[in-house]
Amino acid sequence: MLSNHKVLGSQVGTTYFRMRAIIALCAMVVAAVQAEAGSQLWRVEAPSYHRVVRALEDDGDVDVWAGTADHCKVLVEGSASTRVVRALAEADIGHSVEVEDMMALVEQERTHMQERRRKRAAQPMDWTSYHDMDDIEGFIGWLNSTGGDLVQVASPTRSVEGREVLVLRINDPSSQGVKKKKIWIEGGIHAREWISPAVSTFLMYQLVTNPEWRDLLKVTEWYIVPVANPDGYQFSFSSQSARLWRKNRRDNGVSERCKGVDLNRNWDFKWGVGASANPCSETYKGVNAFSEPETFGLQQMMRTIPDIDLFITFHSFGQTVLYPWGWTRNAPSNAMQLKRLAKAFTDTVKQTSLGKVDYDIGGSGPLYGLASGATDDWAYGELGIPFSYTIELPDQGTHGFLLPENRVSSTVIESAAGVHCMVSLLANSGSCARRRTRNPSSIRFRG
Repeated sequence: MLSNHKVLGSQVGTTYFRMRAIIALCAMVVAAVQAEAGSQLWRVEAPSYHRVVRALEDDGDVDVWAGTADHCKVLVEGSASTRVVRALAEADIGHSVEVEDMMALVEQERTHMQERRRKRAAQPMDWTSYHDMDDIEGFIGWLNSTGGDLVQVASPTRSVEGREVLVLRINDPSSQGVKKKKIWIEGGIHAREWISPAVSTFLMYQLVTNPEWRDLLKVTEWYIVPVANPDGYQFSFSSQSARLWRKNRRDNGVSERCKGVDLNRNWDFKWGVGASANPCSETYKGVNAFSEPETFGLQQMMRTIPDIDLFITFHSFGQTVLYPWGWTRNAPSNAMQLKRLAKAFTDTVKQTSLGKVDYDIGGSGPLYGLASGATDDWAYGELGIPFSYTIELPDQGTHGFLLPENRVSSTVIESAAGVHCMVSLLANSGSCARRRTRNPSSIRFRG
């Protein structure tokens, strides 16, 4: 099993980072969706796909955070609470308030982050705290300059606001004549899910610096998108009211409140099922599939890489490993194999966390309700990637999207251990391998 790797930023102390730290001391590092004063988290005694909940979400009156077959949790803005109460009462749906003041929690997070940033002024990249786009781009620059031939950085597209959407290819070119397994990792497609880029950047760090991961590079080739939604992610750090922003920053011509497209409803596979045509909805699918430069550019690059074996997109929250389909409740043809590889992740996380973190496994549609236009369905259905997953990271709802910084270190370590085991099993090499790969064949990279 993968041993815990000490989470330190001691190897990342470049002049650039020291300068960034000084600048960061003068900046307010805060928080993405439109949570305004009076926003509350409610438990609604109906599933997220109930017609009334769907209608409220479509009108932008609630933001569905999580759900099961019999209830869901929704964020309700103060200005919408009367309408929501009336709609639920008319449908005889019960509800209760779980968090009275969401902004109080955001303020607690903001205060804690500011204090931590002061303490780590000389070392702004670590995995004990959250980082904005400037920190992440600086870290990518450091990896690119110090990783030698292992790291290549590409920018297949720019965001709505002109930011580069970066993809790192991490590969050991000295491994000649080996047929390598190809892994595509996507992070940060939903802006407010800060733990997702933390995991994706930690994976990059492990692949370049950890000998056990370097050994895995002899039989694998990685493509990692640390932040697929850079505009939304950076916006979520811009103010307290922005902390829970989900979408990108597309101007839909309605209002500031109704900006953005849900990039995880914009991929062109069964586009439109379980998504919204209302720009004010958190699940707004866009005017057409691949309408957004972020998704269009990424899919173009993914098409140029033949025979990707494993796709993972990291989200939060829920502690669930989801596989296709999202657009239907029917199981895919290789559901048993998908479950088996997912179990390698969940068992490893449980062991690494000493039993504290336990994940569920299942199809997206049956567990979360129908929703199409997601990256994992497109990767599986359009590209034919045989193992395609959405991993909903911790927690199970206690903190939701506001996972405390004191959980970052353990979450990235556990998640990396789980991914390492999945890839080791898939590539038949390393800690979870069943056997050694024989008769390797050569492979070429096509950019």
